Amino acid sequence: MADDWRVTIDFDDEADGTQLAEWLAAVDLEGEQRASLGDRVIVSRDGPRVYLYSDSMEPAREVLRTVSARIEQEGLAAATVLERWHPVEQAWKDASVPLPDTAAEIAEEHERLQEREAAESAKTGAAQWEVRVELRSHEETENLAERLESEGIPVVRRHTFLLAGAANEDDARALADRLRGEVPEGAKVDVEPGGGMVWEVAPRNPFTLFGGLGG
Repeated sequence: MADDWRVTIDFDDEADGTQLAEWLAAVDLEGEQRASLGDRVIVSRDGPRVYLYSDSMEPAREVLRTVSARIEQEGLAAATVLERWHPVEQAWKDASVPLPDTAAEIAEEHERLQEREAAESAKTGAAQWEVRVELRSHEETENLAERLESEGIPVVRRHTFLLAGAANEDDARALADRLRGEVPEGAKVDVEPGGGMVWEVAPRNPFTLFGGLGG
């Protein structure tokens, strides 16, 4: 199975990042050096920072060697780091940090993700996760909205559609499980990453889709 690895090159000068990205776009490697980089290295740039993505450790290390040699040759100043994606925590970590192996380690990474999502919700004022409920009538939706609001749960209600905000995924799934046992038969309850619809005062995209486009 392919993993996600990333080399980050952080320059002091944005022009140096542009120069490296242009060199990478034009570089032509052959033979063993080309084979050592694997199938494809994806390059992206954000100001003075250049990211190079690979699908396994050895090609990523070769990318780091190749780019470090180029930086030294050009006499540029840059900080480099090799990182690996941790899917449980949804975060890039130094390559020296192993992926979680035991149930306890997986639980620890998951908890750190929940804490980060909750902190982001508090910082931005936008729910990182949402519970979407589609009911059969306006009255049912209104009653549910009033009940959730009385509990301090942020809600947006539109006719028979309702969005309830949650600080993180665990909170959203717990609320959805609870609502499935409370809403009338035939109601639909789903969980998904937040679109800023519930907590954000002025979301950039004011449209939220429920089900199909009919009716």
